[in-house]
Amino acid sequence: MTDLGCSPNAVIVYDYLVSRGLRDFQAAAVVGNLQLESGINPRLEVMDTNGLPSRGIAMWQPPRWQNLLAFAAGRDPFSLSVQLEFLWYELPGAGLNALLASTTIEDATVIFQDKFENPRHDLAHTDRRIAYAKSALYACPAIKPPPEPPRRVGIVAATMGAAALVAAAGYGIYKAVTSRKPEPEPVYLPPPRFRRIEPTFRRMP
Repeated sequence: MTDLGCSPNAVIVYDYLVSRGLRDFQAAAVVGNLQLESGINPRLEVMDTNGLPSRGIAMWQPPRWQNLLAFAAGRDPFSLSVQLEFLWYELPGAGLNALLASTTIEDATVIFQDKFENPRHDLAHTDRRIAYAKSALYACPAIKPPPEPPRRVGIVAATMGAAALVAAAGYGIYKAVTSRKPEPEPVYLPPPRFRRIEPTFRRMP
């Protein structure tokens, strides 16, 4: 399967949604949906199966596209940044709470599909949306789930380990000092006693 989840626009969408408060798999679920809808091409314009024009990353149709034009307020409505802002503007009324409450990437993908995109169920291709979402989250090197913060028990264990090492080092120094053999006390010998030799004189005859 072509890894559409690794396009530069997919990374921009993912980073934007995470910065707005979505969890990693929830943002990837949106990316998977937009990937199927438009390939995340903000300038895409096609006629949908219902005969209405569809535009932008979410394939907005009238009257939602007219709402986007009003929201853009003179800015380029085909820019990715404007369309991302409008998507977030619409989302509270189109499944945001349910998306935030989701616990799996599959559920999050289906929620965005049904509440925001609302395609015909026989043309929804839910399996492909989920595959693109998983591709964005797990296979794209530019999109990675945030690292888990270090567990508190790990910090405590590391602190206790360091304290144990310090204690062990201190005990080793103590043992080295206390187990040192005492130096022998000096032995003081009395000064040598000299015998006085009296001189002897012989008389000369």
